[in-house]
Amino acid sequence: MNGWIIYNGALKFKKFHLLVESLVAESKKKGIQLEAIPNSELLPMFHSDGTQGLKSLRSLNEPDFIIFWDKDIYLAKHLEAMGYRLFNRRVAIENCDHKAYMHLQMAQDTIRVPKTIVGPFTFHQHELSGEYIDYIFEELGSEVILKEVFGSFGMQVYKFNNKEDLIHKMKELDGRDFILQEPIKSSFGRDIRVTIIGNQVIGGMKREFATDFRANITLGGRGELVELTEEQEKLALKAHRSLGLDFSGVDLLFDEDDRPIVCEVNSNVNYLSFEQVSGVNVSRLLLDYIVGEMP
Repeated sequence: MNGWIIYNGALKFKKFHLLVESLVAESKKKGIQLEAIPNSELLPMFHSDGTQGLKSLRSLNEPDFIIFWDKDIYLAKHLEAMGYRLFNRRVAIENCDHKAYMHLQMAQDTIRVPKTIVGPFTFHQHELSGEYIDYIFEELGSEVILKEVFGSFGMQVYKFNNKEDLIHKMKELDGRDFILQEPIKSSFGRDIRVTIIGNQVIGGMKREFATDFRANITLGGRGELVELTEEQEKLALKAHRSLGLDFSGVDLLFDEDDRPIVCEVNSNVNYLSFEQVSGVNVSRLLLDYIVGEMP
């Protein structure tokens, strides 16, 4: 069996490349030829006769499946139109990558999330009325979380406790889309990352960061294996299924009664930290799942 794993050639995070290397190494043990390909080496194109095609900068075997570890939505759509099976599928990646789309989809299944307001679309700087800003604080409380709709590793997430700083950040965004959320103060600096493959919860990792409201490992948080409650498992699976994912990392917050709330769902989840604390070979389980899904 031949496969491709497509990743973003512009990203230079070491842990990102280690994950790709882990999947390639594990595939060899299973007799699968998995070729790692940066998206910048693929050229989606249309021929002069109007037909669709794909060229690459090097010789590649025809894939039976593609692990799409990227957020290049056009490339994913192009490949699916050519008949390739992507893990995850394009629509799941698109809905997870855009935080407003994510919340819109989960709302169809009434999944618990922080109170969220989607910012308006503008072509350039966000110059919103004082009335709009007043309403944001009235609805969300004395502190407000702003998240750019595109962002990873806990970056592009900001906390504000006054109108002036929020207005300044909106202008800094220069038209980039955002959402605004109520802060879940009972969960500041702690959350749970739930790793899921297929319809199976693989495990949960509690992440904590004593000096930041975000708990991401990349920012400096620490992780430890935890046993999930039945409620946490059910909510994480519900979010995973709602977004149509093959594999995911669902981030859960704690409300004041320690009940779970979905923070976000990750389609291109980096599971290396979970592997380290759990000893579970997630790459092997993911490849087993993919083989089982193929005709």
